[in-house]
Amino acid sequence: MSSSEAFQNLVEATLLAAPGVAALVGDRVYEVAPPADRRKYPDVTFGPSDGTDEDADCINGEEHVLQIDIWDRNYGRKSRLKRVADAVRSVLHKAELDMPDPYALALIEVSRVRILDDPDGITVHGVVSVRAIIETYA
Repeated sequence: MSSSEAFQNLVEATLLAAPGVAALVGDRVYEVAPPADRRKYPDVTFGPSDGTDEDADCINGEEHVLQIDIWDRNYGRKSRLKRVADAVRSVLHKAELDMPDPYALALIEVSRVRILDDPDGITVHGVVSVRAIIETYA
């Protein structure tokens, strides 16, 4: 398993286990959202991610940035979506989380939260950017 996949799996498991997030979205944390006719809101999906080398003396490391998308269809109202974004931020920002071997999470932080209107006037979209430094032990 790559460090990127392990990181996304960790974030997904953390969000699903967090009572504050679950109270707002239940188990609706997806890598890919279900078809529109079965989709319920609000929900959380994973957006783009990227990684770069962050090697230091005697340490193999990578910086990962993962976009977490939050969606709601509440006639353009943003308050519920903002509560979900705050819950996601609070559970991930500077959290002490364990990754599976051979990885270790040196840092996790929420670097940005954005709330956007969708052109349809009904949907609102939250974007939570999560940055992590992951060390790899061989």
